[in-house]
Amino acid sequence: MSITLSTLLLIVAAVCALVLFGIIRRRQKQEYLVQRVRSSDLYGHLYPLLLRCNRRCVESIALKTDSVCIRLYKPAGRTLVYTFEKHGFDPLKEEYLYALAQAVAVDLPLLRDNARYTFHTRTETRNNGLKADWYEYMITTDYKDSMIRAEYLEKKPHRA
Repeated sequence: MSITLSTLLLIVAAVCALVLFGIIRRRQKQEYLVQRVRSSDLYGHLYPLLLRCNRRCVESIALKTDSVCIRLYKPAGRTLVYTFEKHGFDPLKEEYLYALAQAVAVDLPLLRDNARYTFHTRTETRNNGLKADWYEYMITTDYKDSMIRAEYLEKKPHRA
């Protein structure tokens, strides 16, 4: 039984169409989840903290199922932690956590600049042996150095 060229092309076209359809559906679902997260009470609570990040020297933002941790490079070592349970919210499911990470990038456009921040998926092993993913925006070394250098150059010399 030989397959003709036209039949083979139809099969390839059908497979490509199915793959494309799956990609489009996944993207639409993710956009819906981001909109849903941005309109949630949790995000309403978290939003003022995110706005303060625009005016601070953010080194990294770690988004975990139970908290958001923002580490600053100035003042060195300062960490802002927003724990969901302390504010009356349940831990996030995995799909909502990724949507939260994308929503943060929507409201902090600086994070979307690949020359300034990189986005990473991290995996941690919990006490019960299960693995959990979390997400992190991390400042690039070049951008951090340029920000520190610019601040140093702006300061006027101290006179006694």
